[in-house]
Amino acid sequence: MHISIAEHWNLKKHELPGINCIVYPNGTITILNCYSTYNPNTKERNFFSSPLCDTTIESIAKYNVDYWTVVDEWVSIDYQDGRIYGGDGEMGNEGFISCTDADDRLVWGIFFENSNPIKSLEIKDQILIAINEHSELQIEINLENLNEINMTTINHK
Repeated sequence: MHISIAEHWNLKKHELPGINCIVYPNGTITILNCYSTYNPNTKERNFFSSPLCDTTIESIAKYNVDYWTVVDEWVSIDYQDGRIYGGDGEMGNEGFISCTDADDRLVWGIFFENSNPIKSLEIKDQILIAINEHSELQIEINLENLNEINMTTINHK
Protein backbone atom coordinates (compact mmCIF):
# COMPACT_ATOMS: atom_id res chain seq x y z
CA MET A 1 0.00 0.00 0.00
CA HIS A 2 1.23 3.49 -0.86
CA ILE A 3 2.51 5.31 2.24
CA SER A 4 0.21 8.29 1.73
CA ILE A 5 -2.85 6.04 1.38
CA ALA A 6 -1.88 4.15 4.54
CA GLU A 7 -1.49 7.45 6.45
CA HIS A 8 -5.00 8.55 5.50
CA TRP A 9 -6.93 5.25 5.53
CA ASN A 10 -6.23 3.25 8.67
CA LEU A 11 -7.87 2.06 11.89
CA LYS A 12 -7.83 5.61 13.34
CA LYS A 13 -9.17 7.63 10.42
CA HIS A 14 -10.70 7.32 6.99
CA GLU A 15 -9.81 10.01 4.47
CA LEU A 16 -10.03 10.11 0.68
CA PRO A 17 -8.90 12.70 -1.84
CA GLY A 18 -11.69 15.29 -1.87
CA ILE A 19 -12.04 15.40 -5.65
CA ASN A 20 -14.16 13.42 -8.09
CA CYS A 21 -11.96 10.35 -8.37
CA ILE A 22 -11.29 6.66 -7.86
CA VAL A 23 -8.29 6.02 -5.61
CA TYR A 24 -6.37 2.75 -5.42
CA PRO A 25 -4.01 1.55 -2.67
CA ASN A 26 -0.92 1.84 -4.89
CA GLY A 27 -1.44 5.62 -5.17
CA THR A 28 -2.99 5.60 -8.64
CA ILE A 29 -5.97 7.92 -9.04
CA THR A 30 -8.51 8.05 -11.85
CA ILE A 31 -9.96 11.55 -12.08
CA LEU A 32 -13.69 11.48 -12.82
CA ASN A 33 -15.61 14.02 -14.87
CA CYS A 34 -18.86 14.26 -12.87
CA TYR A 35 -21.53 16.81 -13.69
CA SER A 36 -25.26 17.35 -13.87
CA THR A 37 -27.55 19.13 -16.28
CA TYR A 38 -30.92 20.70 -15.62
CA ASN A 39 -33.58 21.53 -18.19
CA PRO A 40 -35.82 24.29 -16.78
CA ASN A 41 -38.50 23.59 -19.39
CA THR A 42 -38.97 19.94 -18.45
CA LYS A 43 -37.57 20.30 -14.91
CA GLU A 44 -35.45 17.25 -15.68
CA ARG A 45 -32.03 16.76 -14.08
CA ASN A 46 -29.45 14.32 -15.41
CA PHE A 47 -26.21 13.21 -13.78
CA PHE A 48 -23.09 11.96 -15.55
CA SER A 49 -19.74 10.43 -14.62
CA SER A 50 -16.89 9.28 -16.83
CA PRO A 51 -13.16 8.75 -16.36
CA LEU A 52 -11.10 11.77 -17.40
CA CYS A 53 -7.48 10.71 -16.81
CA ASP A 54 -5.18 8.72 -14.57
CA THR A 55 -2.73 10.41 -12.23
CA THR A 56 -0.97 9.77 -8.92
CA ILE A 57 -1.19 10.90 -5.33
CA GLU A 58 2.17 12.63 -5.77
CA SER A 59 0.98 14.61 -8.78
CA ILE A 60 -2.07 15.93 -6.93
CA ALA A 61 -0.03 16.72 -3.80
CA LYS A 62 2.44 18.72 -5.89
CA TYR A 63 -0.22 21.40 -6.47
CA ASN A 64 -2.57 20.88 -3.53
CA VAL A 65 -1.25 19.62 -0.19
CA ASP A 66 -4.66 19.84 1.49
CA TYR A 67 -6.72 17.56 -0.73
CA TRP A 68 -7.64 14.86 1.82
CA THR A 69 -11.21 14.80 3.13
CA VAL A 70 -12.52 12.94 6.17
CA VAL A 71 -15.32 10.55 5.23
CA ASP A 72 -17.96 9.15 7.55
CA GLU A 73 -19.57 5.78 6.96
CA TRP A 74 -23.38 5.79 6.90
CA VAL A 75 -23.94 2.30 5.51
CA SER A 76 -21.96 -0.85 4.74
CA ILE A 77 -22.45 -4.26 3.17
CA ASP A 78 -20.34 -7.40 3.08
CA TYR A 79 -18.36 -7.90 -0.12
CA GLN A 80 -15.96 -10.75 -0.80
CA ASP A 81 -13.82 -10.94 2.38
CA GLY A 82 -14.28 -7.27 3.29
CA ARG A 83 -16.88 -4.53 3.18
CA ILE A 84 -18.17 -1.79 0.94
CA TYR A 85 -18.98 1.47 2.71
CA GLY A 86 -21.01 4.49 1.68
CA GLY A 87 -21.40 7.85 3.36
CA ASP A 88 -20.46 11.51 3.28
CA GLY A 89 -17.51 13.87 3.11
CA GLU A 90 -16.94 16.97 5.21
CA MET A 91 -19.04 19.44 3.22
CA GLY A 92 -22.50 17.83 3.27
CA ASN A 93 -22.93 17.73 -0.51
CA GLU A 94 -20.24 15.09 -0.95
CA GLY A 95 -20.54 11.33 -1.07
CA PHE A 96 -18.18 8.40 -1.11
CA ILE A 97 -18.08 4.66 -1.65
CA SER A 98 -15.12 2.54 -0.59
CA CYS A 99 -14.15 -1.10 -0.51
CA THR A 100 -11.92 -2.58 2.18
CA ASP A 101 -10.44 -5.99 2.82
CA ALA A 102 -10.93 -8.09 5.96
CA ASP A 103 -8.31 -5.98 7.81
CA ASP A 104 -10.00 -2.66 6.83
CA ARG A 105 -7.25 -1.85 4.32
CA LEU A 106 -8.45 0.20 1.36
CA VAL A 107 -9.00 -1.80 -1.84
CA TRP A 108 -10.48 1.20 -3.67
CA GLY A 109 -12.35 4.38 -2.86
CA ILE A 110 -14.59 6.63 -4.95
CA PHE A 111 -15.29 10.22 -3.97
CA PHE A 112 -18.04 12.39 -5.48
CA GLU A 113 -17.97 16.14 -4.84
CA ASN A 114 -21.69 16.72 -5.48
CA SER A 115 -23.59 13.45 -5.11
CA ASN A 116 -24.79 14.09 -1.56
CA PRO A 117 -24.14 11.35 1.01
CA ILE A 118 -24.68 7.71 0.13
CA LYS A 119 -27.34 6.13 2.35
CA SER A 120 -28.06 2.79 0.68
CA LEU A 121 -25.96 0.06 -0.97
CA GLU A 122 -26.77 -3.25 -2.64
CA ILE A 123 -25.11 -5.54 -5.17
CA LYS A 124 -26.90 -7.15 -8.12
CA ASP A 125 -24.90 -9.21 -10.63
CA GLN A 126 -21.56 -7.49 -9.87
CA ILE A 127 -23.18 -4.04 -10.12
CA LEU A 128 -23.02 -1.96 -6.96
CA ILE A 129 -26.15 0.16 -6.62
CA ALA A 130 -25.88 3.19 -4.35
CA ILE A 131 -28.68 5.61 -3.49
CA ASN A 132 -27.98 9.09 -2.16
CA GLU A 133 -29.41 10.73 0.95
CA HIS A 134 -32.34 12.40 -0.80
CA SER A 135 -33.23 9.30 -2.85
CA GLU A 136 -32.83 11.40 -6.01
CA LEU A 137 -29.69 9.81 -7.43
CA GLN A 138 -28.84 6.18 -8.15
CA ILE A 139 -25.20 5.37 -8.84
CA GLU A 140 -24.39 2.05 -10.49
CA ILE A 141 -20.77 0.89 -10.43
CA ASN A 142 -19.51 -2.17 -12.28
CA LEU A 143 -17.42 -3.96 -9.63
CA GLU A 144 -15.44 -5.70 -12.38
CA ASN A 145 -14.54 -2.35 -14.02
CA LEU A 146 -14.83 0.58 -11.60
CA ASN A 147 -14.54 3.10 -14.43
CA GLU A 148 -18.03 2.08 -15.57
CA ILE A 149 -20.20 4.38 -13.47
CA ASN A 150 -23.79 5.15 -14.42
CA MET A 151 -25.71 7.90 -12.64
CA THR A 152 -29.49 7.98 -12.92
CA THR A 153 -32.03 10.47 -11.62
CA ILE A 154 -34.70 8.80 -9.51
CA ASN A 155 -38.06 10.27 -10.42
CA HIS A 156 -40.65 10.25 -7.65
CA LYS A 157 -44.16 10.48 -8.98
